[in-house]
Amino acid sequence: MKNIKWREIFKFLSGAFFVTAGASWYFAWYKVDLPFMGTTMTHEFLVFRGFLHFILFLVTFYFGFFGKRKNS
Repeated sequence: MKNIKWREIFKFLSGAFFVTAGASWYFAWYKVDLPFMGTTMTHEFLVFRGFLHFILFLVTFYFGFFGKRKNS
């Protein structure tokens, strides 16, 4: 079985969460409601979503770049 490179996964996810946090705040700032699977994400919800994704960005950034390294 192949080893999973978690650090690389966390690096990728940190970038993805950073972008979605910024996009959510951008749409919230201009009060744009986004359609999503038959419903609507309001600009008030996008503010919360932006904060949540920013917290997830900080967590994944830490584990991807500064987390404890295994001895190889």
